[in-house]
Amino acid sequence: MQNFDVLVIGGGATGLGCAVEAASRGYKTLLLEAHDYGKGASSKSTKLVHGGIRYLANFDFALVQEGLEERHYFLKNAPHLAEAQTYLIPFHNLFEKIQYHIGIHLYDFLAKKLKIGRSRFLSKQETLAEAPDMNPRHIVGGGIYYDGQFDDARMLITLLKTFESFGGAALNYHPVTGFIEEAGRITGVQVVGGEKFYAKAIINATGTLTDQLLTLAEPNKTHDNVTAAQGTHLVFDQAVFQCRHALVIPKTVDGRILFVLPWHQHLVVGTTDVKMDQPTLEPAAQEAEIDLILNTFNQYLTQAVTRKDIRALFVGQRPLVKPAHAQNTKKISRKHEIFETANGLISIVGGKWTIYRRMGQDTIDFAIQKGRLPSSKPSVTQNLALFGATDHPEAYPLNVYGTEAAMIRQIQEETQNKALLHPRLPYFQAEVFYHLRHEHAKTVEDILARRTRAIFLDVEAALEAAPWVAETLAQYFGHNQEWVRAQIASFQAFAAHFKHST
Repeated sequence: MQNFDVLVIGGGATGLGCAVEAASRGYKTLLLEAHDYGKGASSKSTKLVHGGIRYLANFDFALVQEGLEERHYFLKNAPHLAEAQTYLIPFHNLFEKIQYHIGIHLYDFLAKKLKIGRSRFLSKQETLAEAPDMNPRHIVGGGIYYDGQFDDARMLITLLKTFESFGGAALNYHPVTGFIEEAGRITGVQVVGGEKFYAKAIINATGTLTDQLLTLAEPNKTHDNVTAAQGTHLVFDQAVFQCRHALVIPKTVDGRILFVLPWHQHLVVGTTDVKMDQPTLEPAAQEAEIDLILNTFNQYLTQAVTRKDIRALFVGQRPLVKPAHAQNTKKISRKHEIFETANGLISIVGGKWTIYRRMGQDTIDFAIQKGRLPSSKPSVTQNLALFGATDHPEAYPLNVYGTEAAMIRQIQEETQNKALLHPRLPYFQAEVFYHLRHEHAKTVEDILARRTRAIFLDVEAALEAAPWVAETLAQYFGHNQEWVRAQIASFQAFAAHFKHST
């Protein structure tokens, strides 16, 4: 039997935000993840660090201001993983010009002293000079504002390492199978294999699967708190749209914003927003979503792209707090909510990546207020440099490791191996050894989807790299060839979710 102050269930952005918050305040903390860290939506985001300029249309000023404040801390605390990014909005008519002049000025105003750049407005000629590959038809001008971008899965691993640096314990591939109750209060959990863990405060941070865990905790009650909103993204070579800015397509046919974001020397184009009846960890893109993105993107290109140009696609499902009347996920607020069941399980739902830190802080504060935890020192995470943080990271691709890049260079020297995983991928084979030794990687998928972002950049290249990765893992863990074949087959099945029909 193992006892903790805080036990967090869920290894995504919300769960690791809570775990870092708890451990940095001095609480003995355990995090349990049923699969791998970021297996769900947290590795499949649009890669934005933002206040949410589109939420201004819903008059969610407090939500936007919270996001802009947290954007500042996000960029400051993880400079090796997140950076300021300029966003270009083309205007098509006078109404849009006035609308976005007001919106961008308001966005900057809400940021107050935490602005990360000076917005500016452009003539038609200046707009096309900034984006020479953009179709000039109907363009009357443009605006440039600042937000951020980041690598979501690498941020998760950085939060994991930060958590461990404060003495936290984390276990992936440890699904919770049941709760332990004493005198009508949940005091612990049981995981696959029968091991039991106990804690003063147990936190459900499982995103779109929140209601499933609540049902496990309270099987005699109906739980209907979360809506899953599906977002699809297409990945292209950066050459299809040469521009140093991210492009903001202000309105698609379904009424939402589409982003064209430079990321890992590629372009991520998305996202859609489709309400799903049932959540899943591995959602499949609907053909209509792919067509919507392609058709919308092509309206802004001088040379159209086709399905053959798609290097990969990825789909995530965002957890949104479900208001009883909401039918359209675009209208559902991204505000997070925290509540406790009658038997003491604390759940946090909603929110978004940018405010992961605030969500963690609010959750631990809630546990203290409910008497589940003794009072501790105040939150320190606003000004907490995350693991590996440096203002002078190595060149791409090792920049995402921050100060830890030196360890990969050391592995390259020790093994006399500076080879790439694949000629079309930017990653070194030496990185895999680092992932095995220091980052809890256990499967081919862990390596090629979340420790590197290989499958997000080029599905076929990732598939071709999989056998070498499987053999390397087998040698490290002592697995046999049957395990190698099973891993390759499993990764091939997983990769099908990143492909599209031609």
